[in-house]
Amino acid sequence: MSPRLTRERMLDALEAQAGLVRFTLADPAADPAAPVPSCPDWNVRDLVAHLGAANWWGGANVRDRNPDERSRGLRAVMESAPPAGDGGPALADWYAGLTGELLDTLTDAAPDAPAWTFAGPGRAVYWLRRMVHETAIHRWDLENALGGPAATTPLPEDVAVDTVDEFCTAIRPLAAVLRPEPQVTLRLRAVLHGSEGLASGAEPAGAVDPGTDLEWEVPGADDAPEAGVAGPPEALALLLWGRAGADAEGLDVTGDRPALDAALEAGLST
Repeated sequence: MSPRLTRERMLDALEAQAGLVRFTLADPAADPAAPVPSCPDWNVRDLVAHLGAANWWGGANVRDRNPDERSRGLRAVMESAPPAGDGGPALADWYAGLTGELLDTLTDAAPDAPAWTFAGPGRAVYWLRRMVHETAIHRWDLENALGGPAATTPLPEDVAVDTVDEFCTAIRPLAAVLRPEPQVTLRLRAVLHGSEGLASGAEPAGAVDPGTDLEWEVPGADDAPEAGVAGPPEALALLLWGRAGADAEGLDVTGDRPALDAALEAGLST
């Protein structure tokens, strides 16, 4: 599916989200050994090593222009991240180098340039969209790990709407190939804040009107009950990616709540 954001807006959003990661890590008090509650097997160093390597890999798949085969070398890049004992600023510098390379690659590449994707042969713009949302979710993980929920930065609503859209139209269909369908059919509806259209209340450069078609369906197994969830698009995005439960602030749940909770507990993504 095509993104709801313009290419320029996605480049702006990726740079902004990556900047928040660097800013958070650059604090000398940032502890790379701190646990990441939303990724229980990781500490902060593991999280940033994953995200930095994912940045490199997305860019490599665009640079290689081989739609039939994924780029190699991901593990080596991940293992090149500085150890936790070197501190947050060292990790920030390592991450910044990889992110800068990614942004340069995506800025120079034609959106329709051939590239391998998780769904097979595709286009370079796939990786721009994918890394916007990968970075946004893991930026939330990082801020939450080091400062708690109150320290997380609101995601602009036009970006959050596309986070939900990408999950429902691109991520979940791939996950359905690898794991059973959830035991609930999930119907989502995004509720925007107001005329400004942004959770922060301040319109960033290049912001896109999210539009009016703000409903999605995550199909469940045959004869599965239904549940509906309505609320701010960022809250819906965090719900889908397993960062929040159905009782999160701002969410309104209808239908079969036990089935919904069971599906969320099992996880909707890979």
